[in-house]
Amino acid sequence: MGKIFIFLISLMIFPCLVFAQTYTVKKGDNIWQISKKFNVSISDIKKANNLKNNKLQVGMKLEIPQKNEKITKQSKSNEAEYHIVKKGDTLFRIAKKYNISVEELKNLNGLNSNKLSKGQKLIVKAPEKPKENISIRENEKVPVLASAKLDIDEKAEEIEEIKASEDLSQMSLTERLLLFAKKMLHLPYRFGGNSFNGLDCSFFVKKVYSMVGIELPRSAREQFTMGIPVKKDELQPGDLVFFRTYAKFPSHVGIYLGDNLFIHASTRSKKVTIDSLEAPYYLSRFIGAKRILGIDKETIEKAIEELKNNQS
Repeated sequence: MGKIFIFLISLMIFPCLVFAQTYTVKKGDNIWQISKKFNVSISDIKKANNLKNNKLQVGMKLEIPQKNEKITKQSKSNEAEYHIVKKGDTLFRIAKKYNISVEELKNLNGLNSNKLSKGQKLIVKAPEKPKENISIRENEKVPVLASAKLDIDEKAEEIEEIKASEDLSQMSLTERLLLFAKKMLHLPYRFGGNSFNGLDCSFFVKKVYSMVGIELPRSAREQFTMGIPVKKDELQPGDLVFFRTYAKFPSHVGIYLGDNLFIHASTRSKKVTIDSLEAPYYLSRFIGAKRILGIDKETIEKAIEELKNNQS
């Protein structure tokens, strides 16, 4: 009787949540990772489990809620939504407000540039077309459509949201570093590039490390002078791996992920990608590795200062 009463109270408090399954917290888990794993918001998980903060304990059982689409579905979902441009509005701000990408916003309104006029009426949600009732059998493979063009603004926004998340405090320095590195996958490569619109290998490494509060020099050659040398069979996730490609000095760098894999801005793939250290091209050009994580910040800053003095 008591359990039934609690269940009814839960439905009254959380009418839009349906418990889909139970998850047992494992060592190393945090609420941000679990929310991403089940594609459920952190706030919904906290509400479903009456959590007052983000702290979790190993062995804790969490009810993973699933939004009940039939209850939350809006009655006017088949109608278009509009936004009237106000002073100070930008495509990025409008897209963020309505949880869509800038590219999608431009496509919806046939825009060829980012210029907006005050009073302009923009479509921010297209009318939904009736969907055919297609049933898919269990284990049936569904063809995957070609992915849309990479939305760089959307990726940059996602990274900024993660940087602002309080859940980062529950992750180790290495976990944060690898998370940011992987979030930059598929960004375009450009020799000498210094932005998300085009970046080279050393800027990629410098940018990722700066996201966890560690500043490195700009070039692969300079980065090779930082840190502690590491043997190849002693590599740990987060270590820097270096190669000789177009020059006799260290001219390419990436971040080691584990299992002989590393992530880098590749001149060959023309984007940020993951490759194997055992691939013939990289195996023959590998020249060493350096460990930066675990070294105090003052030591790194002093090394950078000495490097600058030697160059002047």
